[in-house]
Amino acid sequence: MIEFKTQLDFNAQKALNKMNIKKAIVIFVVLSLFIIGIGVTGIVMAEDNSDVIAGITLIIVGALFTPIVLLINEYAQSVVRKTSPFLQNPTKEIYRFNEEGFEHLQKRGESFYSHTKADYTYFYKVISTPKYYFMYIASNQCHVINKSHITQGACEELDALLARKLPVGKFKNASK
Repeated sequence: MIEFKTQLDFNAQKALNKMNIKKAIVIFVVLSLFIIGIGVTGIVMAEDNSDVIAGITLIIVGALFTPIVLLINEYAQSVVRKTSPFLQNPTKEIYRFNEEGFEHLQKRGESFYSHTKADYTYFYKVISTPKYYFMYIASNQCHVINKSHITQGACEELDALLARKLPVGKFKNASK
């Protein structure tokens, strides 16, 4: 059996957001470059001063687009951190993995208790990074497990178990 004792807090949320932003940053940069390219084209092909002004404006907008989107994302995440009671008063979690399936227990004070027991088909996909396991139960819902919080077994054992139990392509080991 492999076991992790952790807590659902803003660090888990921050790690998940960082991973998802890495995927989207390419799109933001390409869109910025596209807007800058339109601006440069507008200046090069300018017929009058209004075309040059529009081109300069587009270059400025393109240069500021990605940083502004990242700042808006960071602000939105801080709002989530401040308004989510489960992140303010951390929810204790225990994850247990064995050959038959996995078990997830959550407890926050006296107000909340949850117990999930399922086989590995529960997971949509699992990504193992050097520091975390991102265990997706849907394309936009994910359990985040900090690997340093392992209390029984080894991460290599869990990697092997997940590789065996999940369908081909549903386990990605990005820590290598």
